[in-house]
Amino acid sequence: MTRRTIQIDLNRVEGDLDFQLELEDNKVVDARCIGSLYRGFEQILMSRKPKDSLVITPRICGTAQLNAAVLALEHIGRIPVPPTAIRIRNLCLMAETVQSDLRQSFMFFTADFCHSKYVDRPFYEKARAAFLPFKGSVHRGALEHSRHIVEIIALFGGQWPHSSYMLPGGVTTPASSRHIIDSLSILNKLTRWFEQAIIGTDLDAWLAIQSADEFFTWLTAKDTHADSAIGLFTLMSRDIGLHNTGFGTPHMISYGAYDDPDDAGTFPPHRKHLFKAGFLNGDTGDIEPFEQAEITEHVRYSWFQPYQGGSPSVSGTNHP
Repeated sequence: MTRRTIQIDLNRVEGDLDFQLELEDNKVVDARCIGSLYRGFEQILMSRKPKDSLVITPRICGTAQLNAAVLALEHIGRIPVPPTAIRIRNLCLMAETVQSDLRQSFMFFTADFCHSKYVDRPFYEKARAAFLPFKGSVHRGALEHSRHIVEIIALFGGQWPHSSYMLPGGVTTPASSRHIIDSLSILNKLTRWFEQAIIGTDLDAWLAIQSADEFFTWLTAKDTHADSAIGLFTLMSRDIGLHNTGFGTPHMISYGAYDDPDDAGTFPPHRKHLFKAGFLNGDTGDIEPFEQAEITEHVRYSWFQPYQGGSPSVSGTNHP
């Protein structure tokens, strides 16, 4: 029996992550996931004034961490928030989400299709024309528009990154007509590029696709669909067999996202969300209720030292 260890280091984007796989006769028999980057939010904030969190957290990571700090302070102080302030917060959070999605997909991942090992594949030249870093049309477009979309945050926060425009009870800058017009201009430019380059169709037609079968019918309906970034990504992925590898659990969890302005009178964490929380049962296809408060922490399968309450079912099994 042949046994070997494979070490995989993932540090292309943010946050270092290591995987160690133990294989016997090319079959995985054990696996370890190691988060090797420690940021220490909790330790840094200990013994500091509460409002220090509004300056420190966005500088460690970003707008989402600023929002979490604000919600925590509002929860503790029972501080109400106007609906308009929640809308401004949501707009800025969404802008940063769009930036992350564009960069993750078309600046960090699709560049792999340009590797010389694919030189004999039929998609290789199209991959280079679209995704080659700093030269491909989609890569350059993603770089440009992902940079501009966070200007929305700068409009309301004065700067990006390291914005501290959220405060307990609201935001520092109201939504003026100038801010709204400028934000719409940024969004309209992004939308036009996204329709032309990424999906090869208008947003309404894209959102009308409801199943995998409909997607593949759409994909072959027009050359503009197949030559779009999402079309190229799909065809290239299937050409090298990515759709047959790397399967995980069919289940999915959503904690919910973006506070509902119409529920501004409810204090976090009980305020409703625009994107609902839920558990997708991959076996049945049903979306079931999900309650974050029911999640417990334990270190049974970790490399942490045992602690009181750390392993709810089996004691003495923690790694030293």
